[in-house]
Amino acid sequence: MKKLSIAIFATSLLLYSCANDKKNTTCEMENERIEKDSIILGMDVSHYQGNIIWDDIKKDGVNFVYIKATEGDTFIDPKFEINRADAKKNCVYQGAYHFYVTGNDPTKQALNFTKALGQLDSGSLPPVLDLEEGGIKAPVTKENYQKNTLIWLKTVEKELGVAPIIYTNLYFGIKYLDHPDFAKYKLWVAEYTKKKPKLPETWKNQGWTFWQRTDLKKLSGVKGDIDYDVFKGDAQAFRALLKK
Repeated sequence: MKKLSIAIFATSLLLYSCANDKKNTTCEMENERIEKDSIILGMDVSHYQGNIIWDDIKKDGVNFVYIKATEGDTFIDPKFEINRADAKKNCVYQGAYHFYVTGNDPTKQALNFTKALGQLDSGSLPPVLDLEEGGIKAPVTKENYQKNTLIWLKTVEKELGVAPIIYTNLYFGIKYLDHPDFAKYKLWVAEYTKKKPKLPETWKNQGWTFWQRTDLKKLSGVKGDIDYDVFKGDAQAFRALLKK
């Protein structure tokens, strides 16, 4: 996802999950050690992160991970399946995201994503559509961009039975995502600041669900810099997001 520089603070939270359903590889919370000021932390990854040491990730307080699944209408991230399987095996809550690109048919992009995911397992986080400047691969009007991304969102919701979340940043959201229909979807905002994130007008009333606070986090289980995220809410609110 889009990279900007900033230093941040990190607060730890231990939110344990255990894979107790061999058929569905479902992780459920076994223990909750949530202090008054604790926050639920996560990261997002793709094949660029290489091999991830999941035990170290959990020791660093990471509770959830969003994994790149697809991009455009044909690309499948080569690490998607192994990252998803390893996250489940190590009881880290996981979800998948699609990097949207202009110039590709939105329905074909949506089906590329849902085919890669297959059945959405119980305990999974909602799917995410990554909307940012880097996805503008071909010229497009704002009206067509809005129309096509809404086609993707509606197609994925129909196929998976879960409303996707939109990932974007303040400036891209202001420029492209002012259609009122986008407000029907939860927001994952990328805003690299220690203060509370600023939001595109579309989500001013609803607020944010996930906040990507930096792309420069260092974690012992991942090489290089990592995108680092926080969930807005407690363990009960987090559980409410999970696929039943």
